[in-house]
Amino acid sequence: MSDLSNVLRDLDQLMESAQREADAARDRQAAAEPVEGSALDGKVKVRLAADGRVSELVLADEVMGMNARELGREIASAFNLAWAAARSDDPAAAAVAAVDPAALAESLRHVREEGMRSMQKITEALADTMQQIDRRLS
Repeated sequence: MSDLSNVLRDLDQLMESAQREADAARDRQAAAEPVEGSALDGKVKVRLAADGRVSELVLADEVMGMNARELGREIASAFNLAWAAARSDDPAAAAVAAVDPAALAESLRHVREEGMRSMQKITEALADTMQQIDRRLS
């Protein structure tokens, strides 16, 4: 039974390591600095949080006289500049940024706990079966 115990321990260590990585990714994202894009010489500013959501939109008083279509175009331009700065041209970086580390960490925690419960049940069932075989052979 020690082999099964070793497998169970190794599995737990692997899952714990994955959990630590997910927690670290969540912490890195939480600590990331917001990114800003601007248009019209800084009169329109969009600030993005680490998860890509707009955290702040700043419009100078003088742009409030613009027609809605022009102002919308400038806001979109500022957003796109901020988004590009946050994601760079690396598609892998954009994909990673789209992952919610907090949700991933919670999912991994749940999977780990369920996996450990299942492996414990399997180990106990195998141990019981081995004991029954030993008793019959004795």
